[in-house]
Amino acid sequence: MPPCPARHLLAALALILLPMLSCPVAAETPLILPGTKVLYQRVLTKPGAAASDTPGEAGTGLINALSRLYVYERQTRAGQDWLRLGTDALGKNLLGWVPAGLTLAWNQQLTLALTNPAGRERLIFFRDWDSLRAVLDSPSPATAGRSLIQGIAAGAQDPRVVALEPETFVDLYERFYLLPILEFRDYSSRVGSSVRALKVASVTLPAAPGPESRPPAPATASANPLKDFKAAIVFVVDSTVSMGPYIAETRAAVKQFYERIRAAGLLDKVAFGLVAFRAETASAEKNRRLDYVAKVFAAPTQVRNGDDFLARIATLKEAPVATDFFDEDPYAGVRAALDMPEWKDRFDARHIVLITDAGALDGTFNAAPGSAPVPVATKERAVQGVDSRTGLNAAAIQDLARRAGVAITVMHLQTPEARRVGDLARAAEQYKDLARNAMTQQEAYFPIADGARNRLRSAIDVFAGGVIEQIDHSAQGYATLSDPAVRAPTTAPADAADDPDQRARIQAIVASLGHAMQLAYLGEQRQTAAPEVFEAWIGDTDLADPGRRPVEVRVLMSRDQLSDLKELVAQVIDTAEADLDGTNSTQAFYDRLASIAATFERDPQATGRRRAAELAHQDLLLDYLEGLPYKSDVLDLRRSDWSSWGIQRQADFVDRLRKKATLYGLYYADTFGWVDIAQADNPRNREAVYPIPLKDLP
Repeated sequence: MPPCPARHLLAALALILLPMLSCPVAAETPLILPGTKVLYQRVLTKPGAAASDTPGEAGTGLINALSRLYVYERQTRAGQDWLRLGTDALGKNLLGWVPAGLTLAWNQQLTLALTNPAGRERLIFFRDWDSLRAVLDSPSPATAGRSLIQGIAAGAQDPRVVALEPETFVDLYERFYLLPILEFRDYSSRVGSSVRALKVASVTLPAAPGPESRPPAPATASANPLKDFKAAIVFVVDSTVSMGPYIAETRAAVKQFYERIRAAGLLDKVAFGLVAFRAETASAEKNRRLDYVAKVFAAPTQVRNGDDFLARIATLKEAPVATDFFDEDPYAGVRAALDMPEWKDRFDARHIVLITDAGALDGTFNAAPGSAPVPVATKERAVQGVDSRTGLNAAAIQDLARRAGVAITVMHLQTPEARRVGDLARAAEQYKDLARNAMTQQEAYFPIADGARNRLRSAIDVFAGGVIEQIDHSAQGYATLSDPAVRAPTTAPADAADDPDQRARIQAIVASLGHAMQLAYLGEQRQTAAPEVFEAWIGDTDLADPGRRPVEVRVLMSRDQLSDLKELVAQVIDTAEADLDGTNSTQAFYDRLASIAATFERDPQATGRRRAAELAHQDLLLDYLEGLPYKSDVLDLRRSDWSSWGIQRQADFVDRLRKKATLYGLYYADTFGWVDIAQADNPRNREAVYPIPLKDLP
């Protein structure tokens, strides 16, 4: 009988668990959350919380706001509730007693981040559930919500509303805040819409004093807050053999784009860049002739002037030899563009425009030139393709773009050759994921029918016109928040038969992206912060457009927790690669993976490795799943679904896990993404946290 996958996992875990298991048992443990067997009670501290040695006494040890602590004991003194708190679940660092009123119960460990408000209504923070429900049940929630927003923005007071979302974008990484989820309800309104209502607390981390701290510039009627708004557009171009005719067309279109910028007198406001990509092959000789997988021909921060840029793009030529597959490595090209220095410091609107006729190497099956992409998979053996040099997929690359504040637009040449090898549908799905920009929640994906060169030129021209208009209006002060047309939600029209060049859709999406970037710029200039401390109810969808979300879910992880997660996922992947190609049952693999996901979503601080290793074995997973308003991919997947998948689909799922593990390493190395909640003025502080998007968890 073949060994059980779970035994492989326990053996793999033994080396890392032995030191932990050999530690002496702590004398005290935190209080268990009522109704569960293994979940500890946890709280967040409010500003001003201080610990004392005895309940009822004034505290002397000030605790940093937003500290995430465990509850070890509860007592009531003189009618006031007190909590005995500690920083870990092992009883090693007990801080003392704190009034319960200076804490917030936070047992789910999920927090929210405000999305860019471009194209949607401002989020309303309601005083209580009944106030939110009344708006949801009104004949037109959109009208009711808009009326509230307009009245409060004009200075009116409304007892139903605690606060409004700021007009401009609040960058979580620049002005850190927490919107922890305290409670939730799934609700179907009287008008038939479904919404998840969330009780949240808003806690903003005070800005640390320092030489760079400055008050926001006062707004004046004559001031143009966007006059210094600048843009950079980097074209990422496929330079392989099949792209020969399109490289010249792209060069000509980019040159015309530049000339239009010059004619508009905006050369000091707009910069260009160019990156080309190919793919690595199995032949050292071919790789030598191909010269590069991704190459920066012109970086917007390094080009001296227009003539310098035009001279650089003139050197872009098609590859002298073909690569191994029809798919190429655009992710390497986009990653090279994202990694170019000084994007955030020098430019406020940052665009990447990807132009290619092929799908992307991403570890799934690849189409060889002249062949149909039919994978040879059986019940016993999965097929795996060649991966991108980055080790990432479209969703992971889009995550990096979101973090960098870069909008990705894809112009996909749907050529007859791509259709012949069956590459169109798969490539379209990849590029829709890549172009699903977080700042507008829209896909900036534009298929170029039949690979027609005139349609490519038209698409670039329309894109150029949108960027030029945005920058010109910004320079003249037109596109301000006082303009109702700018505040109105913008939805890109669907493709229409009478608009084969997608002119209207490109114009709408470029305008929407530009507006989102303006809101981000103004938020940074004004140092916009989230509302101060309060508790309120919100809906997780836009009242006017339920397809848009005003918030996204994050999980805060320390460096040690993120390292643990990466290591555990890597071990699961190693085991899966052996088990999924054999005859063993995969149920134990699923249980193991679900345990890891649940642990890090519920309580990443609670002895992560050991707790994750024990959950499935002790059948305690249900405690971790109950009461979670949102779940990661694995936790939203039923065991029966997993068991019913064929081995190829399971293998593809494991490949996506591999890419998530790669992303964890990038997050770990991201110097600027870590938030020092303890305000120790040390970016390497072990208590610093990274706001991991929930969708990036297993």
